[in-house]
Amino acid sequence: MRAMIITMPQSHSDSNEIKRPVAPWRIGVDVGGTFTDLVLADSGGEVWVAKVPSVPADPSEGVLAAVQRIAVDLGLPKSEILNKCSLFVHGSTVATNTMLEGKGAKVGLITTEGFRDSLEIRRGLRSDQWNHREPYAPVLVPRFLRRSVAGRIDADGSEYEPLDTSLVNEIVSDFREHGVEAVAIALLNSFVDDTHERQLAELIDEEWVTRSAEVSPLMGEYERTSTAVVNAALSPRIVKYLKSLDTELTSEGLTKPILLVQSNGGAASVEQLASKPVNLLLSGPAAAVGALNLYRRSVDRTFSGEENQGNLISMEIGGTSCDVLLMSKGEVATRDDIDIAGYHVSTPAIDIHTIGAGGGTIAGVDDAGLLFVGPEGAGADPGPACYGSGGTLPTVTDAHLVLGRLRPGKSAGGTLDLDLDKAREAIDIHVAQKLKMSVEEAAAGIIELVEQHLLSAVEHISIERGHSPRKFTLVAAGGAGPMHGSSVAAGLGCARVHVPRDAGALCAIGMLHADVRQDFTRFLLGSLDELPTSEVTEGFNALRERALEVMGHEGFAPAEVSLAYELELHHPGQLWSIRVTVDEGQLDRKAVRSAFEGEYRRLYGHAQDEGTIMISSLRLTARGSTGEVEMASDDRSDGIPQPIDTRSVWFPNDGWVETVVHDGSLLRAGDTLNGPALIEEATTTVVARPGDVLRVDDSGDFVLDVAQTDESLHHRSGELDPVVLALMQNRLDQISRHMGWVMTRTARSTIFSQSHDFSCFVTTPDGTLVANADGIPIHTGGGGFAVRAVVAKYGHDLKPGDVFLLSDPYVAGGNHLPDWVIARPIFVGDEDPVLAGFCCNRAHQSDIGGGLAGTYNPEATEIWQEGIRLPVMRLIEQGKVREDLWELLLINCRTPELLDGDLLAMLGSTNIGGERVIALANELGVDAYLSYLAGVLNHADRRMRVAIQALPDGVYFGEDHTDNDCFEKVDIAIKVRLTVSGDELDIDFTGTDPQIEGFKNSSLANTYSSVYLAVSSFFDTSIPRNEGTYRCLSIKAPEGSIVNALPPAPMTMNTVYVAHEIVIAVWQALAEADPTRACAGWSKTMHGHVAGKRDDGSTWVMYQWHAMGTPGATAERDGFAQMGHLISLGGLDIPNLEFHEQHYPVRYLCHEQRLDNAGPGEMRGGTGVRYEAEILEPAIWSFRAEGLDTPSGHGVEGGGTGGVGYEWIVPFDEEADGPSFVPPKYGVTKLGPARMIAETPGGGGWGDPHNRDPASVLRDVKDGVVSIDAALADYGVVIDGTGVAVDISATDRERSKRLNRVEQT
Repeated sequence: MRAMIITMPQSHSDSNEIKRPVAPWRIGVDVGGTFTDLVLADSGGEVWVAKVPSVPADPSEGVLAAVQRIAVDLGLPKSEILNKCSLFVHGSTVATNTMLEGKGAKVGLITTEGFRDSLEIRRGLRSDQWNHREPYAPVLVPRFLRRSVAGRIDADGSEYEPLDTSLVNEIVSDFREHGVEAVAIALLNSFVDDTHERQLAELIDEEWVTRSAEVSPLMGEYERTSTAVVNAALSPRIVKYLKSLDTELTSEGLTKPILLVQSNGGAASVEQLASKPVNLLLSGPAAAVGALNLYRRSVDRTFSGEENQGNLISMEIGGTSCDVLLMSKGEVATRDDIDIAGYHVSTPAIDIHTIGAGGGTIAGVDDAGLLFVGPEGAGADPGPACYGSGGTLPTVTDAHLVLGRLRPGKSAGGTLDLDLDKAREAIDIHVAQKLKMSVEEAAAGIIELVEQHLLSAVEHISIERGHSPRKFTLVAAGGAGPMHGSSVAAGLGCARVHVPRDAGALCAIGMLHADVRQDFTRFLLGSLDELPTSEVTEGFNALRERALEVMGHEGFAPAEVSLAYELELHHPGQLWSIRVTVDEGQLDRKAVRSAFEGEYRRLYGHAQDEGTIMISSLRLTARGSTGEVEMASDDRSDGIPQPIDTRSVWFPNDGWVETVVHDGSLLRAGDTLNGPALIEEATTTVVARPGDVLRVDDSGDFVLDVAQTDESLHHRSGELDPVVLALMQNRLDQISRHMGWVMTRTARSTIFSQSHDFSCFVTTPDGTLVANADGIPIHTGGGGFAVRAVVAKYGHDLKPGDVFLLSDPYVAGGNHLPDWVIARPIFVGDEDPVLAGFCCNRAHQSDIGGGLAGTYNPEATEIWQEGIRLPVMRLIEQGKVREDLWELLLINCRTPELLDGDLLAMLGSTNIGGERVIALANELGVDAYLSYLAGVLNHADRRMRVAIQALPDGVYFGEDHTDNDCFEKVDIAIKVRLTVSGDELDIDFTGTDPQIEGFKNSSLANTYSSVYLAVSSFFDTSIPRNEGTYRCLSIKAPEGSIVNALPPAPMTMNTVYVAHEIVIAVWQALAEADPTRACAGWSKTMHGHVAGKRDDGSTWVMYQWHAMGTPGATAERDGFAQMGHLISLGGLDIPNLEFHEQHYPVRYLCHEQRLDNAGPGEMRGGTGVRYEAEILEPAIWSFRAEGLDTPSGHGVEGGGTGGVGYEWIVPFDEEADGPSFVPPKYGVTKLGPARMIAETPGGGGWGDPHNRDPASVLRDVKDGVVSIDAALADYGVVIDGTGVAVDISATDRERSKRLNRVEQT
């Protein structure tokens, strides 16, 4: 691939002579995966651009080639280009690609004794809990290279146990022997005090050592450890590259050190980044911040008044992805949590949202007739069908070509030859014929759907952050951005679109305008009202001193450094913080509270006035200006040039319109064109729709005044439009996710903010659940029961502004009492409002009264002992809260402030959902909206029927057991008879044992939810999960059985057990029908909770989430080390240990994988963990150890069963509380301070263990999760005497001998 010729400077000249830059100049270089872009801006503001192919094997070659390219094109020596460069800024995807391609350095990790597995357990975090068959990204450090040392910093920063350094030399020697290139140190609570980490680092004589508290001084042992390991993996690769490039450029003539764009959007020197290359993971896209700083100058001139100054949203669209970034009042928000290639990183990074939508995004039709676009892409090879490089699947680019938006034939400087016939053929075969549409209609549908994805992406970072897009200018960049900018802007209500002339070089241009920036953080936890002012002042002073020192090394005097002070604030129990600016670091409590509550309302639509506000950390941002580059004005137009072509182009709502086509290089400042029009540039095409007005501004960039046409969804025929149906599904899912986003960030209880034990959903007017994109799996089927209970009781008397609350499983369609449902009727229209459905939130409350704090009372024998029972009640009547009912709820709760905040969060989430449902219904018209709701349900019905039809007709059986009724040891069976008949499933629980005395009885709603969970998780998890999905299921649950108990049976435990047994039984029956999809059993849990009193008399409740169950294996993966309950499929996240230590009287001692506990198999089960925790104050203990003593992680397809669970309680004071004891599976006791030790059961294995790859068995042996003896006994693998290699011949003999023995029997 040849280099592209540079564009001419933005100030155009009619002369054929090369216009040379005026020194000094700046250079920005952006190294992407395919191309390296270089932008040179001279002192007069003229700009030149060069583009050359990247060299992934050595990115510096691409940089040097770009410098050489610009030198040749300008007719200057390369040495002069570099020598007269006053600022050389570099951004790159090199760090990201290193992680994506798995090419990081080999890392050894040192942790606190008892916690070396945090990196692998990962808090059980899953991006899509339903897709439980997908393995994690490979753990970056194998367990045998994760070593630990004794010594401990306590939660308050004091030294609980001195650091034991006696093994350090042995550990380092072992690392060297295994070829470790870099060492990461991550000790518990080092974010409070990093003394032990610094001591270790001083003892390790290695070049590359990363301390977790240095790169990520944030609370959260998993995220901080992961960040340290990623940094260590990058260090030898990235730092060597940067130093080598810096040296080479210097030798070629560069007189100043290069600067690198960091993930936070600011620049830093190689020297500063040498210890933190992890800060370069978003280096490429983060440079867009500098570009927005440039474009805002021009944009702000078009707005009068200050309200909209500095408000821009960039939408950069490339071949396979779209990056969206928002600047509000000149500032781009940053965040501390990013995910790169499946690895969590906690460092300051711009809040950028990326989706899989670009020119190469693939379109198609699913097996139930629904159009989809993405997220898969065609990539550069083979690329879109129209490229003629072997691609046959239709893409967005093919659709643009069919619709006339792209020119057939040569484009992009002659590097591409677009074949219209191939584009039409791909769309015809894969979309048009399946939807019974014309090729043009199908292409139009593809564009509409991808633009809906783009719209959703922009709404995610604007509306869902409390910003109105109408107050922003959309910056459309990247090769494909200008083609979609106007349509997306119209959908958002934006008045203008700014299209940079060099849209394809956005990031390289941004680098020229990046300031030097460093971010600093200091942990400080306390109440805003009670924390001494001196602690805040001292903390900010320490940060200031450090910031000025670092910026001094970057060449800035103190007077040249701009400092911004912020507090991170949240309500108690919340994980997500809001940042509030503090002038000069001086604490004004009243002003801070006001700012916090104002920002809270803007983000979430409500606030808890005068609620407790907690400070979680101090933040300081230091900036040093690299100087402002004035861009040259473009030559003024002397008349609009003639169009180079006219062709028919398709536009939404207008259809085919004759459209003028202009050569963008001929347009000058002041030119104005009325749409429709296409502006062809070398690397992009700008689309102006009918009614749009396109102008060229003074800098030569394009500005679109967007016609506010109706971009809403339209019902276009008597039958449902398949394109609109696809758009509808997307919008509904987005609404429920937005509701969940609000709930996660505003709820007060950690059960929501950390563990996500809630679900947000949308229903039809009759209570049929239609969208449930955000929620834990066990809630999937229960929502409809709850809303139908509302309709049954109040359907004749629903009014706008009403909100209902319910929980009771017997009279209100509830699952169990702790799950409270807020159901908000949604009315459309003012004069004659029409019910469009309900927006709802089901959430497990932290306390509901009853016999025991924490909602779970193992001693309950009647439902009245479990807490307050809520029938369907009108909590809000026509917009007015029923204060007496609200008070009734609070006085029946031991944690009233938490409940008050949680209820507000639930109401806030449903209110935001309701607003968006109303907007959607108004777009379509309410009648059409309701018709499309039915269409969404019908589509899900067809998808599931297709899956069931693939099963052989027949009768299949499944069975699982529990060994107790919560009081006595007794065998209780859950039996399933599953009949497949065509495209229908009949699931019959006849033969299941009767209801029991204890609190594991299931309501009908819970049983249906459990069955739905089992079925959806067994089949393709891309099948939608609404109540249409399950029309083809019939369920028979005999009354009085444990799966359909009669009153007054207690039920609180039923969403875990007996739901677990129902899922396993249904999985077993389905596996008889399709063994290839068999799922090994997840083991049962060992957790419970403890509750006590604070000094002020308030109650604290802490769940022992870290003694959770263990997933079994599937054909695709080994079982995970640990995860949440089976019924959540990992959707209940495991909280950070450090977070718990800060908020509860607990000290954790161990959380590590077990040896020889995983069910053997070709894919082995999860290992389970050893969990040790000291409860440091007197407390009431609630035991719920269902996994105790009895194996529960059963194997499938020849796999073995996982090990059993064990548990001990060790009181600190034996005289008062007795000696250590094994607790009952279920029970309650009061103890003084005590230690809990739990060994959780292992997950089941999948497939014959003798088929497991011996190398995988060896890895398990080296990792210490399978012993040498078990390798032989369970897998037939012989490990040689060294313990580090497989004896291949002996293994072959052993396995052959066992196979012969089996065949003989």
